[in-house]
Amino acid sequence: MLHKPVWTGIDIGHHSVKAVVLKQNKGRLALLHYAEVALSPAEFAGTSPGGGLHHNSLSGPILLSALRKIRTLLPKRSVRTVLSLPDNEVVQRELTLEQRWGQDIGSELAKILAGTLSMDPEALSLDYYPSPAPGQGATDSALRFQVFAAKTTLVEARTQSVREAGFEPVIMELQARALLWLLEYCHRQAITAMGANPALVCLGPEDTDLAAGFSHNLPLHRTFLLSRAGNAPSSELIRQLQHYHSLSPLTGLWLTGRALSDDELTLWQQACGLPVAFLTPGQVFSLQHRSSAAMPLDTAWARVAALAVRGALSC
Repeated sequence: MLHKPVWTGIDIGHHSVKAVVLKQNKGRLALLHYAEVALSPAEFAGTSPGGGLHHNSLSGPILLSALRKIRTLLPKRSVRTVLSLPDNEVVQRELTLEQRWGQDIGSELAKILAGTLSMDPEALSLDYYPSPAPGQGATDSALRFQVFAAKTTLVEARTQSVREAGFEPVIMELQARALLWLLEYCHRQAITAMGANPALVCLGPEDTDLAAGFSHNLPLHRTFLLSRAGNAPSSELIRQLQHYHSLSPLTGLWLTGRALSDDELTLWQQACGLPVAFLTPGQVFSLQHRSSAAMPLDTAWARVAALAVRGALSC
């Protein structure tokens, strides 16, 4: 008997490790399971060796222990996994490459980026996609790419822990960029209360993710530190949102994560100049029959759910 694909998103956060399991069900994604393992402040105080971009990360044994606990809480079939890396551990650049017959684009981009970072190209794990410049034609000799890179040691350490815990890591995604896949899925499911081109904000316990323009050549995806005003939007987030709105008019803003009062919701609407509403898991996913868990509304559920959606939409 053939089974429909099951995808697991795993979010390794500052305070907990979360997992969401999604399954195709009658044209929609159904929530099969949600699990979370809380981390004590003492556990998170451990940092991974090597320094560099690897800030505030769990040590190997502590992360492996949390992942093994997560594995015992999930269905046996929830093996294929999508992981993420936070913005501060990923270098993002737009690079130009001259076209040459038979060239290995990935290797060439790695060499260019490594040169700007004074690193060995072999020390970088790379992903990229075409980024056509305005007015660029088919006969132009130069190719432009959006490039994302992280230290290979960092990526390998994280995927190794996931494998040892019994998962199969298939995709590594940028934390905020994963939200674009959630926006795309909402569009496919005609969840359009915020219009056809909304932005999405995920309010985490210590930082905030922003994504917009899922169908645009140059989408917006950024992670911001928590505003000093608590649940109010940070000035940097508002600037980024308004700048993107001037380039690609937005129709509304979905909020997820920390609970907001009516006054705080009004503050977001006034600051952004857009209609604002909460997006809940129940609006996005059907509940699988006999599912034993639901995602709490006041957590950064969109981050981990977006990772599972990333896997489901890419297969």
